[in-house]
Amino acid sequence: MSTKHKKMAAVVGVSVFLLILGYWLFPKENKSSEYIFDNSYKISLKDVKQSREPLPVLPAGTDMSKKETNGASSGPDGAQAKSPADGGLDLKAMFKDGLINSYTTLKYFKHLGYLFRKSATPGEHLDSVKNYLFSQFPEAEAAILFETYQKYLQCEIDLAEEMKNLTSAKSTDEAIEILKKIQDFRRERLGAELADKLFGADVKAKEYAFRRAQIVGDDTLSGDTKTEMLQKLNVDMWGEDAQAVESHPDPYNRYREKMLIYKKDLDNLGSEQERQAKIKEYRKEFFTPEVVKKLDEVDRQIASEKENEAQYRKEEKQILESTGLTEDAKKQKVEQLQDKMFGNEADAFRREETKRLELEKLQKEHQKP
Repeated sequence: MSTKHKKMAAVVGVSVFLLILGYWLFPKENKSSEYIFDNSYKISLKDVKQSREPLPVLPAGTDMSKKETNGASSGPDGAQAKSPADGGLDLKAMFKDGLINSYTTLKYFKHLGYLFRKSATPGEHLDSVKNYLFSQFPEAEAAILFETYQKYLQCEIDLAEEMKNLTSAKSTDEAIEILKKIQDFRRERLGAELADKLFGADVKAKEYAFRRAQIVGDDTLSGDTKTEMLQKLNVDMWGEDAQAVESHPDPYNRYREKMLIYKKDLDNLGSEQERQAKIKEYRKEFFTPEVVKKLDEVDRQIASEKENEAQYRKEEKQILESTGLTEDAKKQKVEQLQDKMFGNEADAFRREETKRLELEKLQKEHQKP
C-alpha cells in the first residue's frame, strides 16, 4: 500500500483507535475532573441520538429525474431528489438544520469517504467528491460543503499521523486525556466552532460512557454513593437533559447497570434469600409484573440446573472412583447416569463434556513447568 493510500486509510484508523479505548479495561481511579464537554456546550442528548441514526433516504419509487426546490430554512435549495450512486439520500431532511450541523454533516462526510474509497490518490478522491457535491447541490452550497470536507479530511489524516506512536490508555483518566488531545487537535486545525459541531456529539458520548462506567464499575463504593456520583455527572455534563440521559437506555440495560451499581451492597447481604429479595425489588423498578415473573422463572431454572449438575458430579465421582468396576463398565454407568440426570439434553451435555476434557488435556500438555 502506498503512503498516500495509508494516509487515506488512517482516517478510518482514528475511529478504530477510539474503539480500543474500551472503558471496561481501565482501573477504577477517578482523578480526571476537567470535562471536555460539560453542560455549557450546546450538545444535547437529542444531538447524540440523531448522530447515531442512519442517514435519511427517500421513499422507494421517488422520481430521480426531478429536483426539489426547498426554502432556505428547510435544506439545500434545488438539491437533487435522489441519486442512484448514494442509495437515494434525502438531502432535504438531512440538512434541514443547515449544511454544517452537529448530527448529520460528519456522517455525510464519512459517507462521501466510503462512496469514493477506491480513488487511486487523495487528489483523485477530492476531485470525485467535488464533482459529486456540485452535481447534488447548488453551487454556493456545494462550495461550502467541499471546502469543509477538505479541511475535515486533511485534519483527520494529520491527526492519524500525530497519534501513530501513541500507546493504548491504561486508565479511564488516560482515555479521557487522549479524547481531549484529539479534540484539541481538531479545534486547532478546524477552529473550535467547526470541530465541536462536527465531532462534539461523538466525543461527548464517549467521554460520558468512560466516566459513567468508571463510577459503576468501582466495587469499593456503595450503591448510594455511586448513585449520587452519577447524578452529579449527569448534571455536570448534560444540564437540563440529566434526567432524560438517566432513563435513555432500555429497561434491561438499566436493570443490569443497577445490579453493578449495588454489587457491593448485594454481596454484603446476610443470606441468599435477602439477596434474591433485593434483586426482585430492583426488577420491579424496571419491568412489568409479567416480565418479573418470567425472570424469576429463569432464575429458578438456572438454580435447578446447577443443583442437578452438582448432584450429577457427586454421583459421577463415586462411579469413577469405584474399584470394583472396569473402565468400560464405568463408562457405561456414567452414560446411564447422564441419560437419567439430563434426559433429552444428555447428548448435548456429552458434547460439552468432550470439549471440556479436550481443553483440560490441551492446557496440561502446554502447561509451563
